Amino acid sequence: MFALLSCSGWIAMFAAKKSGHLWLGNCFGLLYHLALAPVVQALPAPEFVRIAGYVWIFCDALIDVASINAMGEREVWALRMGVHIPASAWIIGSSLQMSALPLAVGVVLGGVLALHAIAGPALPDAKRKLFLFVLPAMTAWLCLIAFSGR
Repeated sequence: MFALLSCSGWIAMFAAKKSGHLWLGNCFGLLYHLALAPVVQALPAPEFVRIAGYVWIFCDALIDVASINAMGEREVWALRMGVHIPASAWIIGSSLQMSALPLAVGVVLGGVLALHAIAGPALPDAKRKLFLFVLPAMTAWLCLIAFSGR
């Protein structure tokens, strides 16, 4: 249930931000990230992988609130890229205990997030490229978790 709630917040976050409602998008971002806390706890993973998940979701929630409170978009983006490293560790680490399809989606998703966090500044139109990959990949991964019974 929380994976679906998170997925709903995820999609609403992008829809609001793309339609120019940054404040509302960041509020949905809070929902997306905070709904993941029970998912982090529920997925079978080593403790250090869970810690990476918690670091990611709570730091990204902090970044959402900083953006709501008018932190500059450049700084917000740089911080978000930084927390994609623990996000990658959690997504990949927790996917290792899953069946083939969520495992494959999770490993690719986590790998691309980490690679983009480091190489993104060198890519033209990096935000758009990340959006085009991450929106469907994260949506698929969260839905696979939600419907796998985990």
